[in-house]
Parts: sequence; C-alpha cells; structure tokens
Amino acid sequence: MYRVGIVGGETHVGEVTKLAGEQLEIVAAAVRPEQTEEAAEAYNCPVVEDYRGLLVNPELDIVAVANENDRRAEVIVAAIAAGKDVICDKPLALTMAEQDAIEEAVAANPQRRVLNLLTLRGQPIWRALREVVNCGRIGSPAFTHVRMAVRLKRDERPPWFLDARRSGGLFLDLLIHGLDQVEWVTGRHITAMTATIGNLGEPEEEHLRDHAAVFCEMEDGSAALCEGQRMLPDTKGSDYRVTVAGTSGYADLYAAESKLVVTDMEAADQEVTELPEELSVVADWLGGGNAIPQVASLRANRLAIVATMSATRHERIEI
Repeated sequence: MYRVGIVGGETHVGEVTKLAGEQLEIVAAAVRPEQTEEAAEAYNCPVVEDYRGLLVNPELDIVAVANENDRRAEVIVAAIAAGKDVICDKPLALTMAEQDAIEEAVAANPQRRVLNLLTLRGQPIWRALREVVNCGRIGSPAFTHVRMAVRLKRDERPPWFLDARRSGGLFLDLLIHGLDQVEWVTGRHITAMTATIGNLGEPEEEHLRDHAAVFCEMEDGSAALCEGQRMLPDTKGSDYRVTVAGTSGYADLYAAESKLVVTDMEAADQEVTELPEELSVVADWLGGGNAIPQVASLRANRLAIVATMSATRHERIEI
C-alpha cells in the first residue's frame, strides 16, 4: 500500500481519497487554515498549513496535489525534488515557465512519476468512443468536435477560481480534458492551434472567463474544434458532447445520457450498448498501468497553455 500526503482539498481530490484503505494510506495533509478542521476529519491524519512540512516526511511515497491552480507547479517541482511521486488535479501549471520547470524536474529525476487526473480516459462512454475510432469502424478521422458546457456555480466556488489569473481560465481548468481527448481518441497529434477566450455572461467581472474555443490542426491534415463554456443554466449540470467524423462514417457521444451513436457503412444511427468497464485512472497508475502515460499527463497541460497563449495573443501557434 502506498503512503500519500495530500496538499489542498479542491475539486477532484476524491479520485485519490476514495482509494484510501485499498491502495493508499493517507498519512498527512497540508491545507489552508480555514480548511484544517474539515481536512482533519475527512482525511483522519495530521494536518499542517505549509506543504513543505509535509514533504520532509520520510514515510510519504506520493504527494496528491489539489490546492489552488496557481500554486500547484511549485508543489509539484518541490515534491519531485523531495523524492516523491505526484498525483495532481488539472491543471499542473498555468504558465509555460512553470510547465518547463516541471518537465525539467521530471527529466532530472526519471525515477519519479507524475499523473495528471485526466479522468475522462477512465469513463466507459469515452473509452467506447476511442475503441470505435481505433478499430477503423468510421474510417480515418477527418474532423473532431468536442463540446464541454458546465455551470459556473458561482456561489460554490472560492474567489480564486473565478479569477482567470489564478485558475488559468477555460483551457487549463476545463478544456484540458477536451484537448487530451482529441489526441487520445483520434491517435493524432495537434500541430497548431488558433484560439479565442472571453467573458460574455458577466462582462463587469474583469478577470472572469466563461467561454473559449480552439481550432486545432492535426499532424495528418485533419482538424478538430474544442470549445466550452461555464454559462450552462442551473437546469442542467453539464453537457459534454463529441463528434468524430471519419472517411467512412461518424460517431456521436452524448456524455449526459451516457450514449454513443455510430453511423458507418453498414447502417445509420446505431447505438453502442456494450461499454467498457469504468477505470480508475489513479488505481491504474498505482498498479503500473498505462491509461495515462506520463508523456500524456505533461502534454495535455502544455497544449492547454498553448491554447491560452493563442487566445491571449490573438495568433496561431504551432506546437
């Protein structure tokens, strides 16, 4: 059983804590002062305020990073230097300088591992879409469209999350999943991106970003569009959809309904009813699996940073 220390208590730390008692033992945590009492109860372990006090613990094998987005890179680099493996909620870093620092730390410590929680790779409907595309059922992918719509949930968010300078904005906090899916599902690399990002819902909020889109040029001449927004009405929790159009048909994924429909050379609108089992990407990683290779963990974050740069600079950027 691996011994893990948790830094922070934000959104997806549950992907780690749900394995406590099975593959993981939570032995320490570091959180903000106002989170101390809740963390002590939830994690049932000693709690400190400064993550540096956690890193010197010789018992730790892994550091799970789920603090504020703009503070993650420093923790990751420090954890690797301290000889710990890292599981991190997305994003890993917000700037290219931070990204480079993480990649340099990994290169200097090749025995250390970093996992980016790209959890969609473990969900049955997304795994089924990849299988449909990879088996050639719809031919060679020509165009992929990923749509990710969610609610802003302003009242449930900490102030830092509503500030793109600290959260990173839509590409880093949300569409990193979509960019990863474009490459993972199609098996093609993105070679150039042209992006846009903005705030239409609450323009008086200077640093809020509520919508974004990026056009991706792929290595084989195909294309992809990845777009998302945090303007979904409260009547719906989330709405993720994907269309992959190939040379011999197309596949449509509707995540909210856990539905995958394929039109190929045999028939139109065929629903895929036999889905792969759900996979915990953390459990897979702990067991030596390859659901999320380290290169993919790092690359997804780099792509999200490049998309953000493209939108900010209003220019096309080659990868």
